[in-house]
Amino acid sequence: MNIFIVNQNPESNYNDSEGEFYNYPTSIPNGKQVAVGDLLLFLLSSKSASKMNLGEFRITGISKIDNITYYNQFEKPMAIASYEWYKKFKSPLSFEQIGGEPRINIQHSINKILQERHIEILSKVIHNI
Repeated sequence: MNIFIVNQNPESNYNDSEGEFYNYPTSIPNGKQVAVGDLLLFLLSSKSASKMNLGEFRITGISKIDNITYYNQFEKPMAIASYEWYKKFKSPLSFEQIGGEPRINIQHSINKILQERHIEILSKVIHNI
């Protein structure tokens, strides 16, 4: 099992459905690494969080992937990750609340969290479910 932190915004160009599925191009960095059984932590962009008056509180929920469907959209390889379960946090979390910034490259929409951070992050988010 891996944990990924993924961007999911209300104004996304993708047909994401909060709480139901995550739609993403498989050609982006880490897009081909996402697999059934992985956990996704959902992150608002700083712009979206600002519009919602959330400030640094951008991590909104967590899910476990149950199924991934692959398809092409305008000849671009895409995937839809459906969830076994999804939990929206009572209140969005900041990076500080989960032990610091876990993303290796903040420019990527999908960031794999290093294995050594899994327990630390999960123990902190579980209190917010």
